[in-house]
Amino acid sequence: MSHNLEYAVALAGVKLAQLMSPRLAHAFGTGLGNLAHAVLTSRRRIAYDNLKQAFGDSKTDDEINKIIKGVFQNIGQTLVEFSRFSKIGVEGVRKIVVGDTAVLEKVYSEGKGGIMLTAHFGNWELMGSWTIVCGYPTDSLIGRQHNEKIDNMLISFRQAMGVNIVSLAKSPRLVFKGLKANHFAGIVSDQHNPSEGVVVDFFGRPAATPKGPALFAIRCDCPIMPFLLKRERYDRHLVISGEPIYPPNSGDEEADIRTMTVAYTKFFENQIRKYPDQWLWTHRRWKVKI
Repeated sequence: MSHNLEYAVALAGVKLAQLMSPRLAHAFGTGLGNLAHAVLTSRRRIAYDNLKQAFGDSKTDDEINKIIKGVFQNIGQTLVEFSRFSKIGVEGVRKIVVGDTAVLEKVYSEGKGGIMLTAHFGNWELMGSWTIVCGYPTDSLIGRQHNEKIDNMLISFRQAMGVNIVSLAKSPRLVFKGLKANHFAGIVSDQHNPSEGVVVDFFGRPAATPKGPALFAIRCDCPIMPFLLKRERYDRHLVISGEPIYPPNSGDEEADIRTMTVAYTKFFENQIRKYPDQWLWTHRRWKVKI
């Protein structure tokens, strides 16, 4: 019953968003973010605690609260944009996403595939679509939602952009197969991972971070390519690309996993410090006991 109600509400919002112009949809997403900011007080507190720990006294409470509101607005805008993927389409991605493909070209020419790594930053859902639009085969690793109807809806949004979806439950075999075929594997890797994580420094605090991206790269001898997609306005998203991170091949796999994980985590941190309102501070990222 609750899943059906959740789906009905989501479907109504999607249908409404798809009737809007891009500018109006952006305003709609901003309004949803403002509403969530007002209602979700526990998430506001989590974001405040995370930001206070990360920036300390370098930012005032007013600055932190402004960032938090921007975070909620970005989430609302991203959800609305995501629901409009069938309206935006592949040609729409060409118009609204701006980025240099030099890193993609370099890695693809090496013929071993690559791990295209991003975070919950800006509109992260557009990243996988961008590589496909640029002509590079990309397999996106996606987790399943508890609500099957919602899950199928989200899958349909991604498929409208030509995204090839790989379930996280089946990821190892299919990811290795894709990488050997010189595909890119799109992974979002910036959330707490208690069981299969490696603990690295993130904003001065230990954070359990997924080791999967580095492990795939090491086992397939291909690089990690860290990317973020920065929202600039309703019709423009800017790709921020880091240098490819190649396996050190030191002979110590665990040490190499840590080295690569530290490298991409530092890239994420540096960009989040510049644009803190674009990242998902509402998540309990730091759960490691010191």
